[in-house]
Amino acid sequence: MEKAVLFEKEKNIAIITFNRPQRYNAVNQDLVDGINDSLSIVENDNDIRAVVLTGNGKGFCSGADMSVFGDKVSSEQRRDYIVEHYQPLMNRFFKIKKPIIGAINGTAAGVGAAFALACDLRVMSKESALLYAFVNIGLGPDGGASWLLARQVGYSKALEIAISGKKILGEECLNLGLTNKIVQIHEVLNDAKKWAHELSVRPTLAIGIAKADMMYSMDNNLSDTIAFEAQEQVAAFNSYDLKEGVTAFIQKRPAKFLGK
Repeated sequence: MEKAVLFEKEKNIAIITFNRPQRYNAVNQDLVDGINDSLSIVENDNDIRAVVLTGNGKGFCSGADMSVFGDKVSSEQRRDYIVEHYQPLMNRFFKIKKPIIGAINGTAAGVGAAFALACDLRVMSKESALLYAFVNIGLGPDGGASWLLARQVGYSKALEIAISGKKILGEECLNLGLTNKIVQIHEVLNDAKKWAHELSVRPTLAIGIAKADMMYSMDNNLSDTIAFEAQEQVAAFNSYDLKEGVTAFIQKRPAKFLGK
């Protein structure tokens, strides 16, 4: 049986691919475990300095596999599953101090949309889409989908998207700030990989600090954020990349960052 998630290392980037194309990469326990295993590799391999997340086949991810839970599973058990499995997984996306680029091929629906928005950056095509499909089967958002969307587009627009149950296609996603780039559909993965390679030669430690700063700032006031930034900067002050960056600037040459 093929793995539900594929992991590939290409120079200094990792490519994580949802691999249940026959189910449009619907999320089951194997897929959750595969993402966790892949992110563990990313965390522990200092040579990996950027990540691409994508889906195999026609879609990025169709959301939770509705065949996972049988009729005998209670509502409370389903609630507990979301808290015990989705919550720690989604938090890992933000704790990893390396940029994660979502190559959103096709549609990212339900919790798949949450996975897409948990990426730091996104590449889509005009045909790609985000779909908050929860309401279409009588559910509210879960897996952090409401938190992620509201912080991207604000309360009213997020609520409109969540209760409409309609696809938000690539160009509208770009206009709303839900994606960074729109490319031709056959170029989504290649463009994301190219971007990841570009970021992989940048000062990875500084990118990780910027990522932590941005996340912190969304839930804290200005004074606390300044203090947090200052504390995070300590690691940068002691880094090789800072010395190299300053030296390269003085010598008027391109810097050769090592990510540490």
